[in-house]
Amino acid sequence: MEPLDDSEPSEVGPYRLLAELGRGGMGRVFLGAARDGRLAAVKQVHPKFASDDDFRTRFRREVAASRTVSGAYTAAVMDADADAELPWLASVFVTGPSLGTAVREAGPLPEPAARRLALGLTTALVEIHRVGLIHRDLKPENVLLAEDGVRVIDFGIARAAEPTGVTELTQTGWVIGSPPFMSPEQAEGKDLTPASDVFSLGAVLALALTGRVPFAGTSTLQTLYNVVHNAPDLSGVPAGLRGVVEECLAKDPAARPTPARLLTLLGPVPPTARPWPSAVHGMVAAQQARIGAILVDEAEPPAAAAPVRTATATVPASAHAAQAPAAAPAPMPMPMASPAPAPMATPVPMPVQMAPTALRTAVGPTTTAEPPAPHPSPPVRRRGRAKVVVLTTSVVLALAGAAVGGYFLLRNGGPAADKYLTLPGCQTMAPPLAEATRTAEEDVSVTFPTGSETRCTWNADPVDAEVWWTLRISDGAGNATERQQNEFDEGRGATRTADLPFGDDAYWAAAAEGIDCSLRVRDGNLVVRVDLKGVEHPADTCETKAVDIARTALSSPA
Repeated sequence: MEPLDDSEPSEVGPYRLLAELGRGGMGRVFLGAARDGRLAAVKQVHPKFASDDDFRTRFRREVAASRTVSGAYTAAVMDADADAELPWLASVFVTGPSLGTAVREAGPLPEPAARRLALGLTTALVEIHRVGLIHRDLKPENVLLAEDGVRVIDFGIARAAEPTGVTELTQTGWVIGSPPFMSPEQAEGKDLTPASDVFSLGAVLALALTGRVPFAGTSTLQTLYNVVHNAPDLSGVPAGLRGVVEECLAKDPAARPTPARLLTLLGPVPPTARPWPSAVHGMVAAQQARIGAILVDEAEPPAAAAPVRTATATVPASAHAAQAPAAAPAPMPMPMASPAPAPMATPVPMPVQMAPTALRTAVGPTTTAEPPAPHPSPPVRRRGRAKVVVLTTSVVLALAGAAVGGYFLLRNGGPAADKYLTLPGCQTMAPPLAEATRTAEEDVSVTFPTGSETRCTWNADPVDAEVWWTLRISDGAGNATERQQNEFDEGRGATRTADLPFGDDAYWAAAAEGIDCSLRVRDGNLVVRVDLKGVEHPADTCETKAVDIARTALSSPA
């Protein structure tokens, strides 16, 4: 949660804005106050959507459907305006941490609390599906643990961001969701049914019980492959709920239980005034105190009259070009100042683009999968401090490109100046791999809110080589170099250090099956991985070749 500085809008529609709660691919979310004093989570869409009349039509339709959903286990829609300069939606503000925050800070839920969570989520899905909506992005950050029970947020509105003029998602390859909690059919860009939300519910419940993502991979692409092809990791799920979770995570949508059947399988449970562990209720109380402090501050009379500011688009249409001088990836929902936990608003789902059949061939299975490290908490920003302009927060997966690569726009300010801002195309690696043949159809590029990954492949029997770049970008999630270093150190394990004349740190990874040598090098906020195999890379020359390739890979990005 971030106080607004003097350059920020002070109103959206009839709502007075008190703080920023988060940013995402569809826009920003504010803590707002209605004229009658009620608090609201006010989501204002990104300027890039405002000029799309079809988006406004879809937004209006989805808002109308969302208004009919019961607020018993959801954050009810209060108001919306699809015709405003920047369309917006206001829903009831829910005090309480997200499930993701609660599990990270207080640990997995005990079985009774997790069963109560599952019943609340299932009841919410019954209501959402009743009005013809599919949530499409049920994930821990869209599940709030309120004082009296669970609330599901951000349902239905995600579909407004889908491409224009298509009725079949597979025609465009666009899907909406978060990779670790997508259903297999969602990951492959197929049509969705309510059964897709049931799969996501199973993944969310597994995380709540174990603290781990059941399909976690070493990269976003690997996670998606695991969702489509591999069995979930349910170690640690108690026997009393394991069967329910397994049924929800069936690859075949027809094999999953309906929400109505889930209610029978899970309940009933006895009523209680405190549904969560004490630590979670403590997080709710701390957040209430933080909100109270903001309200007290807002109630103080101003020292001098100030002009009323309205929420209007401030980013020019050309700002999305690569030459734009100021932009930043969107921060994750912002936490409160220590020791209070992160207040959660309505996080925004992230679009993912992929070829519908790409996950069937792009990546092979993995036997080691750890959940991604939690993002460090950024400092709270005070009034008067310059804001960072957000231009894009999409997650884009582009597969099977002849020369894949991604770039990020230059930032204006931020926690630190990142050494690397771009990733190269695969063709930049031609000199040190002249003896190999490019296999462009196996190239992969993944762009997500806080970084990017690119994998390039060369095959010339019997020579095989892969080069991976993993880029992290500084934003609200913290300093990219520090995050990259932490992840690099976590993956090191019992490996052999590589003493190289370039880069900040390097090691020789334990070679996986079929790999002759594997080098990992970190230089600031960029990590390069080189995997070599084949008879042209014997043990006495494999490492020398890998070093030459890594040196080129680090000198390629701008």
